[in-house]
Amino acid sequence: MNVFRRIFATLLVVVALASVVAIDQQGGKKSVGASLALVDLAGFPQAPSGSRISTSWFCPGAAAGDGLDGASVVISNPGDVEFTASVSFLSADPAESSTVKVPARSQLDVDVLRGRTVGVVAPVVEIIGSVGTVEQELVYAAGDVTSQCVSQTSDTWYFADGFTAEGSSQRLVLINPYPETAVVNVSYTTNDGRRTPADVQGVVLGSRTVKSISLADVGATNESQIAVEVEATTGQIVASRMQHYLGGGRLGYSTSVGVPSPLGEWWFTSGRTGSQVTEQLVVFNPSARAAQVNVSFFGAGITNGVPVDQPTDAALPSEAVDIPAGGIVVINTDSVANLPKGDHAMVVSSLNSARLVVEHVLSQRTNTSAFTAIVNGIPAGLLGERWRIPAGLGKGARNAISILNTTSLEGTFTLSAVGPGGVVDIPGFINVALGAASLISLDVPDGVSDGEVVITATVPVAVQRRTTRGHGLIGFGIVGALPVRMK
Repeated sequence: MNVFRRIFATLLVVVALASVVAIDQQGGKKSVGASLALVDLAGFPQAPSGSRISTSWFCPGAAAGDGLDGASVVISNPGDVEFTASVSFLSADPAESSTVKVPARSQLDVDVLRGRTVGVVAPVVEIIGSVGTVEQELVYAAGDVTSQCVSQTSDTWYFADGFTAEGSSQRLVLINPYPETAVVNVSYTTNDGRRTPADVQGVVLGSRTVKSISLADVGATNESQIAVEVEATTGQIVASRMQHYLGGGRLGYSTSVGVPSPLGEWWFTSGRTGSQVTEQLVVFNPSARAAQVNVSFFGAGITNGVPVDQPTDAALPSEAVDIPAGGIVVINTDSVANLPKGDHAMVVSSLNSARLVVEHVLSQRTNTSAFTAIVNGIPAGLLGERWRIPAGLGKGARNAISILNTTSLEGTFTLSAVGPGGVVDIPGFINVALGAASLISLDVPDGVSDGEVVITATVPVAVQRRTTRGHGLIGFGIVGALPVRMK
């Protein structure tokens, strides 16, 4: 049996390598599939390139009623000319707007709450006549949060991980940024199956309004697993999730936009295992078709990817993880044999073309406290050679930025920062060697200001970063960088 296992493990490593090679081939400029994927992936976080008449950014919003100390959108202008941006503040009340000027090669923070102490406010930023990028930042005693914004609405949104155990709370936010009314249905899945509460069927979202829904109010209380599906039967919207973790092995605050569609492959670069770490990949299969997935790991001490084992002594030859139709499966990386302790990257791949939603949840304890970080994966179709970090690395934690070479080719990368003199390469981080299928994690470089940071590589890479929680709190948040959508 041991010989059989070694043979099978070797075969899975070969499969993992083949996956990397395939992604390498898809990353080439001649790949029609990759070009078409950019249209399908428009609702995922990404930065446009080139000139545009206007670009809209839809952010997850801020819940004043959660006791936030502050909320803002960071608008970054990397160009050589000042641009104008219109910022709309959507809530349950009539929308309000203001116009701001963002000087060339600089950033502007715009207050979102503007004195409000109750209700949810979702900012929408429209950049006129230029290209800029936007992120949202929350200041909160339970841990500051940096969140990505998206530049496309959708009629569907998904969330794989939800949590209301031991007094933790979860809020779903539905944002209609358009002048037309939208009609929305919401369902959720727990360990007990799928539910479609009557209170969240046919929800009417008026023009340029926001509706906040507590999961507890629709029956999802004391649940350790909640996957959510949102469908607009009329119009297009943005859906986001706000979670306050108070127990059940989690602690902290999280805010994020959902993903507009399930996919067959998801990449993560800020993984970690350790004696006081609980790391989970939460996989939701919203389809009526059963799925199987494999997880490959990359990092120091890992050779060509390590396949995940079944958490039970399932009969060989298959060590793939089964994801039942409509079900949620939590893959605990602690159960992976021979996976070194420390930081790593991961790719979750469907083995039967099924489309899934995957989120990465990392919780860690120390002698005095704990924290939880959660992040969406990066779609394979958005792996690329250029990435942007709108808010910069000023709030970066240790191992602030993780860059994964997703190909079987050696390459290099360069870090640049946007400042008064334009885009300037950061000394010591120019043409840094990046081995095939290798992961590099970097602390915040000395002398880096709060300006936007740009990553340029010679091979397709995946980039995520870790942010400090502030207030003297231990731990970090995880947020993706923005892949630059090339024409």
